[in-house]
Amino acid sequence: MTPKTLLLTGATGFIGRRLAPVLEGSWKVALASRTAQGPHAVRLDLAEPDSLRRAFDLVCPDAVVHAAAEALPDPCERDPEFARKVNAEAPRVLAGLCGASGARLIHFSTDLVFDGEKGWYGEDDAVGPISVYGRTKLAAEETVLSRAPGAVVLRVSNVYGRPMGTRPCFVDELRASLSRGEPIGAFVDQWRSPTDGDGLPEVILRLLADPDLEGVFHWAGAERATRFETALALCRAFGFDEQLVRPTRAADKAFLAPRPRDTSLDSSRLAAAIGLAPTRMADGFAALKAAA
Repeated sequence: MTPKTLLLTGATGFIGRRLAPVLEGSWKVALASRTAQGPHAVRLDLAEPDSLRRAFDLVCPDAVVHAAAEALPDPCERDPEFARKVNAEAPRVLAGLCGASGARLIHFSTDLVFDGEKGWYGEDDAVGPISVYGRTKLAAEETVLSRAPGAVVLRVSNVYGRPMGTRPCFVDELRASLSRGEPIGAFVDQWRSPTDGDGLPEVILRLLADPDLEGVFHWAGAERATRFETALALCRAFGFDEQLVRPTRAADKAFLAPRPRDTSLDSSRLAAAIGLAPTRMADGFAALKAAA
């Protein structure tokens, strides 16, 4: 049987590089980004709607996994119009194309659609982004759900994983300093639920396999933890000196883009639906250590 065709945007990004080799076992995957190379590569520029349309028409996908975005809050705050084009308008175009063709769409979103005043958010909790990045990602969620019937919006949080040639994640930055014996500051007043990026491919495969799963879902770590607690867990996994981690306060730091206090995500709804358990931080960091 000929495998169905899947368009993977952001194929050379942090999440996309993890998804591609796993999805290729079940799908004929077109790798779409500005820098993708090889026989299955498709040039894609999120800031150019015509580029999106050309890529879609070339591939004629049965499904689209949209993992591309401008994911750094500060550049979005600095250039709101670019953020709007890439994070809101591009998903709107893709969702329209999927809606017209019947292609299934899985769209990656973020915990930063919440204002951070509650924490341990479920899918039914009220959203209220406080940054340009969060507002553009929320706009994308709304247009994806309205224009692409059967779509999935998957919110993740602080994704980490093995280095794969993309920009470093927060864990890489912590490891680099700690391995040199350099002290680091970590917030005691900011909570997240870091997502194990190396576990995301199996989640996406299960979502793609079940067309009855649609709407908004969360997929993050099993625990709600401060940045300080996260750094200590990393020290324990890698054998770094925990005394190098110094408690600091986000409230005392000036950010260009506002950062919510607590955007930890409750992933229990999707866990029950697909039969997977979110990764505990200790297990995720131990896997990184084993792969290092």
